[in-house]
Amino acid sequence: MSARLASIILIIAVLCCLVSCSQVSKRMPDEIYKMHKFLTQENPEKCSIYHYNFERQTPRLYNDNQTDSIFDVIDFIKTECGPTNDLEITRLLLLAEQGRFDDSLIGKSTIPGMIWYRTMQEYLEMRERWGDLLGGSQPIDNTHENFTEFNTELARNVSLKEDIAPTGRLFGLFYVGDFDSAFSLIQSPDFAETRLRKRYDNYIGEVRSMFPGCANVCFSVGSWIPRGNNKLLGNHPEIGFQVGGEENSWRADLILGYRFVSAKNKYQVDSLGVVVSTNKYYDVLIGMDAGLKFIDNSKYSADLFAGLGYDMLCSIKEAGDPDEIMIHGSPAVSIGLRQRIFLDQRNGMYLGGIIRLSYTDYSNSRGTDLSGASLNVSLICGWSFNETMNQFLRKLNYKGNWRK
Repeated sequence: MSARLASIILIIAVLCCLVSCSQVSKRMPDEIYKMHKFLTQENPEKCSIYHYNFERQTPRLYNDNQTDSIFDVIDFIKTECGPTNDLEITRLLLLAEQGRFDDSLIGKSTIPGMIWYRTMQEYLEMRERWGDLLGGSQPIDNTHENFTEFNTELARNVSLKEDIAPTGRLFGLFYVGDFDSAFSLIQSPDFAETRLRKRYDNYIGEVRSMFPGCANVCFSVGSWIPRGNNKLLGNHPEIGFQVGGEENSWRADLILGYRFVSAKNKYQVDSLGVVVSTNKYYDVLIGMDAGLKFIDNSKYSADLFAGLGYDMLCSIKEAGDPDEIMIHGSPAVSIGLRQRIFLDQRNGMYLGGIIRLSYTDYSNSRGTDLSGASLNVSLICGWSFNETMNQFLRKLNYKGNWRK
């Protein structure tokens, strides 16, 4: 019975599939026709003609004081083909000139749109400059160039008018090409309570949240002060380099250090089975630091860190031709404190200091015991920056601190 039931179910399933496919095949031509009609109902060529005629006729309509007709044409093209930046810029400038600009026209996309416009204008300017040098082709029809000049002149008129809203005048300043002045004006006290300023501040916050980390490059100069059995080596000057990154609370850096100057006292090393005395000395340190920032604001930063690396003390025996280099390696563990004061809000330049307590146990079989703790005190100079975020802040002409 179970086999017979399974056969019946299989036959029913096959019949249902055949019926379904038959229905789909009957409906397919109609569905394809509807889809084709949907995809082609907006004729790109038609929209190109609309935009061309708009750019050609708008300067004449403006000179004839028919701005209402310009608004009607803009609304018609938006309905038929969708909005474009050129349409919106013209509409915005005309509203500003007529004193009809208000904060309700400011939206979430206003600041990103301004950055996009600035980037495109800078790119077109660069392309035009190089095109002239390289013999770029000239347009056959200058309708678009004339319309661009019309928008620029309209923006200039708006920027010079005193009886219009400050926000409208600001956009006139922006679209005439004075981008930095426009963004500076947004950050002035006169715009502190405006919707445009709030959108600007929100966008700065979004940029910072998208790029929370930054790179760190640092040079150091200091002194290595041994405190254990290695004390007989004496103090040594040290130069160093750090490169890494940091976020809101953490930082990590690759560190390189180099110490030089002869040892204060002679010490013994095993050179090819012979114990000899030498005061020759230099040292190379390679390691990593990981730190936790407990203070980090726009002007000052401090962190506690722990480090792990490999320390190579190099000695040279006095006899021999040529002198033989002896490497006494040791793991190096350290803890310390780093403090920085930021001097430049744009490039993140800082000065500061590092105090590091380290422990090493140099390999020196049959020679002098060179193990022990040491203290490093260094002055540092470096830069903390995020170049991608800085590009956004530079285009916004941001006057605040670029770190925080």
